[in-house]
Amino acid sequence: MADITKFLFMHHLRANTTAHVRHLRRGKLAHDGAGQAFWFRPLTAALSEIPIDDREQPLMFHARTLDFQDVTVQATITFRVADPAVAAMRVDFGIDPKTGVWRGSPLEQLGGLLTELAQQHTLELIAHMSLPQALAEGLSAVRERINSGLSADQRLTDTGLAVIDVRLVAVRAEP
Repeated sequence: MADITKFLFMHHLRANTTAHVRHLRRGKLAHDGAGQAFWFRPLTAALSEIPIDDREQPLMFHARTLDFQDVTVQATITFRVADPAVAAMRVDFGIDPKTGVWRGSPLEQLGGLLTELAQQHTLELIAHMSLPQALAEGLSAVRERINSGLSADQRLTDTGLAVIDVRLVAVRAEP
């Protein structure tokens, strides 16, 4: 979260080194970069703060095998915003110029996108496996499928995201 201090009619923004800040003044880019600190007028400023550090998205969902058995898949996807300018245009990272707090919930949007894409690839794979096969080979097969599926997905590139790692915790049979 950006630290914003008020001095009369001007405000001062100071961001962490792991946050990319974009400042538009009257529709034109005034400041753009990580760890920015600058003065601005809140009435003429549009501010975005995009986290550029590594983030983790935990996943847990149910899938059905070829023999109609339910399994639970648990995983963690590590990702980062690789292109902050693209991400700022695709997802609302806008912050309030008086408080420095996000106006929306952009990390939840990104997490939802990653979860849906990973779940789609996993469900397609597990639907073609039997329960013993899913329990024996599921971890490595699902990890490979999610990795290849996410790295080839154009929606992540169009959003400015890069998937760093996929760790599967478990593929378990439901009682």
